[in-house]
Parts: sequence; structure tokens; C-alpha cells
Amino acid sequence: MSDAIVSLQEQPLVELEHVFIQFDDLQVLRDVSVQIYRGEYVVLHGDTGCGKSTILRLIAGLLNPTQGSVRVAGEDVQEFNSLQRRWLRRAIGLMMQNSPLLEDRSILENVMLPALAAGASTDEARSQALAALSRCHMSAHAHDMPIDLSSGQRQQVSLARAVVNQPVLILADEPAAHLDAHNAQMLIDLLGEFAAAGVTVIVASHLLLAPFDVAYREIKFASNAGALP
Repeated sequence: MSDAIVSLQEQPLVELEHVFIQFDDLQVLRDVSVQIYRGEYVVLHGDTGCGKSTILRLIAGLLNPTQGSVRVAGEDVQEFNSLQRRWLRRAIGLMMQNSPLLEDRSILENVMLPALAAGASTDEARSQALAALSRCHMSAHAHDMPIDLSSGQRQQVSLARAVVNQPVLILADEPAAHLDAHNAQMLIDLLGEFAAAGVTVIVASHLLLAPFDVAYREIKFASNAGALP
């Protein structure tokens, strides 16, 4: 195996180095350093308010650190040009708590939206969305409306929407927060299927829910301003 291939495999896909986040007088993260590698399933685990969700926003380029660096695929996210930011939007699938389904669009139309935003034609977006729904076991609901779905099914659709552009990285913020134990485990196992297929999965959760038969790594956050224990 060549040195170049070895180097690529050993390089973290995501790396935070001595990251601080300060909002006025509130310190959200304090000196956080984390490395996450390709194909890992990682759980950012800690109480509400410890900074887990902030980590996901930093990785997605939605927030800049007050101090320190955030790198994806070896590049500092803060220094990305417009072309690199377009790549980042396609490379990352987001399941964020503040991104509900659009109630006036069908399930298929909801899942098509990120593909259309990434430049796909309507036919291409439809094809990608149907494939994503199939991977998330929701094909039968493609033409339903969000109001017709249970909470668990809505989260499966949210995951389909996150993976419609075939990302290399999935960021899931409290994906099981409003689900019962059965549906929560089903969703976590579904995320595990993507990790088993080589997609890096980072889940922020106050619950430590592990996917069945898929290796995972817990990164525990203390409650005092996003510090690692």
C-alpha cells in the first residue's frame, strides 16, 4: 500500500483542535480537541447544554469557533472558499432539531429539496429521493404528507433527506429525543446501517443509544461548558 493511501486512511475526517466557543458571557465550549475518522460511528454524549449540538454546527460550517480550528478532510472549515463550501454542503447530511419537514410538501418532495439545492435536475432529484427513501425503509410513504406519519417515521424521512446527496458524513442532533424506546432503537440501528456501509456518523445525544452489531465510540462531555472529562 502506498504512503499516500496510508496517509489518507490515517488522517481524521473531522478534527477539532483546542476549540473555544464564547457567546457574550456564556462559554459553550472550552478547549475541546476531538478527532473522528472515516467510517466511524461516534456518539457525542452528555447532558443538555454541554455543547454537543454546537460541535455539530461547527463541523457543518454553520458556526465559527471563537478560538481554535475545525478541519474537515484536512482543511480548515473557516478558510473554505465558495467551491469548498458547496462540497461541504453535499458531503454532509444534516439531521438537526430545528429542521422539521415542510407540512405542505409530500414526503418525496421534502426529500428532494437538498438534491435540488445541490443542483440536481427535477428528474435526478426524484430518483435520488426515491433511492434515499428506500434505504431508510420509507418507500411506501413517498406520496404521503408529513401529517400522515408517526414521530418515528418522520425521523426516518429526516434521515432520508439527510442522505439524499450520498454524503460521506452524517451529523444527527438528538435524533431519538422524542421517540419511544422501540422507535429510538430502530432509528439508531438505521444510522448504524449507514456506518456499516462506510459513512461516518456523528450523533449528539443526551442518551447513550448504541446501534446493534455496529462498533461505536463514545465521546463524553462534562456539563461544565463543553469540557471533556
